[in-house]
Amino acid sequence: MSERRWGRVGGMVSGIALAGLMVGGCSDGASPEAGPPAAAACDPDADADVTITVGERPTSDQAATLEAWENAIAAFEELHPNITIEDEETKYDVSTFSALLVGGTLPTTLQVPFTDIQSLIERGQAADITSNVSDDDVLSSLNPQLTSVTQDAEGHTYGVVRAAYTMGLVYDRSLFTKAGLDPDAPPATWDEVRDAAATISEKTGQPGFIIPTTGNVGGWLLTSMAYSNGDVAEEGAGDATTVTLDTPGMRDSLQFLHDVRWDLDAAGDDFLHDNNTIRDDLAAGAVGQTLNGANLYNSVVIARGMPADDFGLAPFPTGDDPVGVLGGGNIQWFNPKATPDQVCAALEWTKYYFLDRYVDEEAATTWAKSQVADDLPVGLPEVPVVSAEQYETYLGWIEPYVNVPRENYQAYIDSLPDATIVPEPAVKAQELYAALDPVVQAVLTREDADPAELLQSAQSQVQDLVDAG
Repeated sequence: MSERRWGRVGGMVSGIALAGLMVGGCSDGASPEAGPPAAAACDPDADADVTITVGERPTSDQAATLEAWENAIAAFEELHPNITIEDEETKYDVSTFSALLVGGTLPTTLQVPFTDIQSLIERGQAADITSNVSDDDVLSSLNPQLTSVTQDAEGHTYGVVRAAYTMGLVYDRSLFTKAGLDPDAPPATWDEVRDAAATISEKTGQPGFIIPTTGNVGGWLLTSMAYSNGDVAEEGAGDATTVTLDTPGMRDSLQFLHDVRWDLDAAGDDFLHDNNTIRDDLAAGAVGQTLNGANLYNSVVIARGMPADDFGLAPFPTGDDPVGVLGGGNIQWFNPKATPDQVCAALEWTKYYFLDRYVDEEAATTWAKSQVADDLPVGLPEVPVVSAEQYETYLGWIEPYVNVPRENYQAYIDSLPDATIVPEPAVKAQELYAALDPVVQAVLTREDADPAELLQSAQSQVQDLVDAG
């Protein structure tokens, strides 16, 4: 057993970590066409020593996070004397993943984004442990809203959704108050967002609404807007994927941005925000409303100093016929070259580190106490990864330690049980977003920009990339 610091135990994850369904398996040398065969249910030999490699070890400049990580590994190894964890800093990188997998140098388990898991499944590059999920009390009872992200067409599962979120309307409650708006009644529709933007800009002099438009974020947010206005960005699957960007939902979304910018003059004067700049401005009280992942609290309040009472979060605005709300997050991936015992050990680690606090009172209170001790939030809104009943039980366990104003997010929290969570485009998502960035920029910087022409060009560009494989 490797030397570790001993200390905190159970589910030591900072911020809004969500776990999700597990899927995966283990095999060696499976063909991409057939996919790796499913692993047997986890029943490892308790007397057999198993060593697994876990990626994403925090770097040395993240001292507190690294200490918590090492404490968790030490406590896990104490609970499982036959399992040794060798951790490393390896993170998922789409440009090197395949080569490292073929070369046998990837860890047993690490995080991959929602956008890439389907491609990994199609190429036989993720372990199928469907039976591990079905025979596990915790893993088989996780939130079904999230499970489809890691499943193939036959219902086999290939990963654990360890962190998930939906998109939301993020707003400055202080600016709402200064503009004479009710921060406890945030906009719910695009018309209401537009009206609030005009009022905020007129009354406070700050941009009433603006979004990031660079680094693929503009395309990501435009896609989210299109979902809410009735259209997805791709149809079909695999080789039969059709890119659908020139749609009414996309055009309506661009018209909204055009109107806020050109008709209302409520979008400020900087239209090349990146995701960090918009967070800086939001934290500084210089943006009334924006769109982003609903897990933005840590980034703007903890990291950038926005007053906690000023951070507002509402459901993503809706149009007349929404498809649903875009969801995303991180999936724990399992190496198809791992042995059955290694996959089982990696699953146990994943449950311990990401899920225990939702199903075990001691783990929940230990986590909450450690968060409070580190001046980190407890009680942030999140997409529950367990059943609604179990999540209410969890909230009861951590209630004494909640240190965020949950009442400020009530509209968002109330929206989650009925939300239809739609995943990001399954094929070439980042390339699709990159093609849409300049479309968003053009509409915000050129009053005569033609949305249909811009979308047709982007659609052809992305379809060529999809067809090329």
